[in-house]
Amino acid sequence: RATKASSYWELLKGPNRRRTLLGCGIQFMQQFTGINTLMLYSPTIFRSIGMGSVQSIAMFQAINGLVNVTSTVPAILWIDRWGRRATLLLGTLLIIVFYLVLSLLLRSYDALTDLTSHDSVIFNLGPRGLGIASICMVYLVVASFAFSWGPCGWLIPSEIFPTHLRARANSVTTSTNWISNFAVTLTSPILLQIAGWRLFLAFSIIMAVNMALIYLFLPETKNMTLEEMDSLFAGSVWAFRSATSARKSENCHSADTAATASDTTAADASLDSYELTATV
Repeated sequence: RATKASSYWELLKGPNRRRTLLGCGIQFMQQFTGINTLMLYSPTIFRSIGMGSVQSIAMFQAINGLVNVTSTVPAILWIDRWGRRATLLLGTLLIIVFYLVLSLLLRSYDALTDLTSHDSVIFNLGPRGLGIASICMVYLVVASFAFSWGPCGWLIPSEIFPTHLRARANSVTTSTNWISNFAVTLTSPILLQIAGWRLFLAFSIIMAVNMALIYLFLPETKNMTLEEMDSLFAGSVWAFRSATSARKSENCHSADTAATASDTTAADASLDSYELTATV
């Protein structure tokens, strides 16, 4: 079957430019959730809150990976019911809250272990209690990522492009992911050492910005055909207006289809009546 010829330049033309920015933006934002900081450098975090033994760190890290895997299952089962937009908004909100709590717990731990600054202790749970609570917050951030940004970060860019551009478009969006991954992975150990708990406060602020961008610019794409996707991205850049336009277009298409089917049925009935009369 013949297909349209495509080039990378076509990704920057017309409605495709919006799709490209959205696809690359999702991949960029996925990495700046800080997930790789938690997955790759969590032993450094665990060590900083008093978990000094190799066995303890290995166990906590293994649990971290298990949480990541198991928390992906709900998205596999129900993401087509929940929708991409709602899933990302919920996951982002949870990540914001858990990062904020994690940063305050780590700040309290630092203050509690520094005998000169007890006045800045926010959660006075004792060193061990603060350490365990911090680890739980790490797991909750990972779980929130795993059912939202983890799958949606790859699903959305793969479904918003027309077929003849999809391969080239996904090569660009995936490159954005790996470049962002490289930047986060390279800088995370340096920032952990310099900023400490403030890094997770920064991630919380970044996620708040991500949430605003998703709410404003990411339309819902669940259960849409390629034709409906074209109509969606040819409409308003504002997400709620795009969704409204897509629904109106879908309703009009359904009404036109129903009207055509009704006209065809009426014409067939008239023809059958004429043939019956002629026979008699």
